[in-house]
Amino acid sequence: MSAHELDHVAFAVPAWSSAGELLHRELGARFASGFSLSAFSPCQVALAEDMRLELLEPGSSPASFIRRFLADNGGNAAPHHITFKVHDISAAMAAARAAGVNPILVNTEHPLWQEAFLHPRDTGLGFLVQMVHTPQSLEQITADNDEFTIPCPWPETEVPRARLPVVFGLVRDLERAGRVLRSVLGATGFPLPALPRGEPAAAGFRWPQGADLILQESADSPGVSGLRALGYAAASEPALGPEHPGLLEALVAGPFVPELGIRISSLRLPDPPGSVRHPVHQTTT
Repeated sequence: MSAHELDHVAFAVPAWSSAGELLHRELGARFASGFSLSAFSPCQVALAEDMRLELLEPGSSPASFIRRFLADNGGNAAPHHITFKVHDISAAMAAARAAGVNPILVNTEHPLWQEAFLHPRDTGLGFLVQMVHTPQSLEQITADNDEFTIPCPWPETEVPRARLPVVFGLVRDLERAGRVLRSVLGATGFPLPALPRGEPAAAGFRWPQGADLILQESADSPGVSGLRALGYAAASEPALGPEHPGLLEALVAGPFVPELGIRISSLRLPDPPGSVRHPVHQTTT
């Protein structure tokens, strides 16, 4: 088991500003870092417990892979990949090959950032996986390099940061996806409440750090898969947990946010009868 953290979820976006401003306004996300590169321009924002979301804007090159990704999606923002930090990139790649998954886009030349990707077609997960070994945060690695650094492009205020306990997705083959998450990425599985008869199977996966990943087998055509929702909660309040029968319903009921191409779903526990609660964040529309 090589992974120790579901580090961040990355989204391809036409521009950082609209998505980043929305994440700050709705979830209290704070700008952590941003860089301008030729292939792509990455920006990370931090939520409570240092869970990260990454925004990938097209780079300066006309051949930018993010530019192509967006074009294939009609110019719309969409989830791009999930990044898992691993203790040993060589061991992680060996585990992937043993599971029948051939790592792609391998780059282990930089001692502070070694990476490899797993194609969704091979894993059955429905989304691209990045495996990274790094002893430092992205901000620490780039602290002395101002050449490509970009400051936060939206105004930030002192709003409370929400936490992101759950990432939700659909998969074509839950059994295969689970095997890859456990044997290659070091996940520990956890049970979900029994679903009604006829409801597609679902399962939860957890790491010592970072968000949980909840996957459900697609009930529609076999081609429907991928990341579908981010489940958030106020940092100071309890939230719907994996034992709650309303968790899946809450995840799929959140509003779709075109700035990210995914739903952002509140996991706030229902208020007791007769109680009054003042929301910490406004509701995403």
